[in-house]
Amino acid sequence: MKGTGTRTAVSEAIEELKRAFPGSEVTVIEDGQGGAHVVVETVHVGDRYEPAYTWLAGHITAQYPYADIYPVFMDAAVQRRDGKAFEAPITKGHDFRGRPAIQISRRNNRIRNSGQSAVAKFLKIIDFLEKVE
Repeated sequence: MKGTGTRTAVSEAIEELKRAFPGSEVTVIEDGQGGAHVVVETVHVGDRYEPAYTWLAGHITAQYPYADIYPVFMDAAVQRRDGKAFEAPITKGHDFRGRPAIQISRRNNRIRNSGQSAVAKFLKIIDFLEKVE
């Protein structure tokens, strides 16, 4: 993706996501400011959910890796298998670039000091979804 309008760090983050999720299509839409909106299709979010595979998406800004990928979204069709409703920090009724979405608000407040890779952020979200009560 280098040279297509995204910063090098953002392009590298996208390539890392492609490597981390080799069975998933990664859709990239440049934001016109050096960043990109990214959707990783067919991500296993855990057997606690129906469907267990969905998309995850976020905005990697030009300030990456020193700006958090926040929030992260998944398909609005995902439901808990136990029948419980989602509660904050997981909220329904959102939209990601025209897709009905559930927002997962897991902010990294220490991002400015250490940075966090896009892969680490997506894996952190998956781990959170597996453990949330």
